[in-house]
Amino acid sequence: MLDFELTPHHAGLRLWGDAVGLERLYDLVHRIVADSPLIEDKEGFVLALAYDLRKAFEGQRAQIDRMDGLGQRYRLYGVEILWPVIFIQAALLREALGGLPSSRLDQAILYELEHVIASAARAALPTAWEETLHSARRAGLTPYVHLDLILGSRCLYFIETPVERRLAVLPKLMETFDLAYGMLVEQGVTPRPGVIPPSAFANDDRDWPDFAW
Repeated sequence: MLDFELTPHHAGLRLWGDAVGLERLYDLVHRIVADSPLIEDKEGFVLALAYDLRKAFEGQRAQIDRMDGLGQRYRLYGVEILWPVIFIQAALLREALGGLPSSRLDQAILYELEHVIASAARAALPTAWEETLHSARRAGLTPYVHLDLILGSRCLYFIETPVERRLAVLPKLMETFDLAYGMLVEQGVTPRPGVIPPSAFANDDRDWPDFAW
């Protein structure tokens, strides 16, 4: 089972799960990354999700005890993930799995992750969650190399955005992952009002600073 919690400073979500659920997702992510030709860097940012999941179910991140309906205690393990990162990771996993042999269990595991992400996005962005997820799904159709090239700059922009503006910026930020955005930039087309200008991401190859989740 998977669940979520919104982080207090709007940086992302805390993904919760029991050890079995997290380990199943970990195994699936590893297999998709290893087998899919779409994910060119086998040690890159998609596999980083598996790393986060392993750290969680090994008890090296957040933990919480809950009670079920029968009064039995059980433990959940959690890990924080940035909004732009989890959106792009999930979109690429879905696109990659579509080109691989998969079982009903594989599909169920990924659907559960997508359900949790959508539920979290709906809670954080009540009026913009659908367009934000749509942008993420479109990003999943773009070449891996493109996403790998720009993800760091988008994350840096997001975490350096003032806390109170992060959720307002997020839908527009996800639009900039679209390959068409980069093509318009190369052609010198002025983005429509409200779109984050390319200059906002110039020279953003710095390491991420510490930030509030």
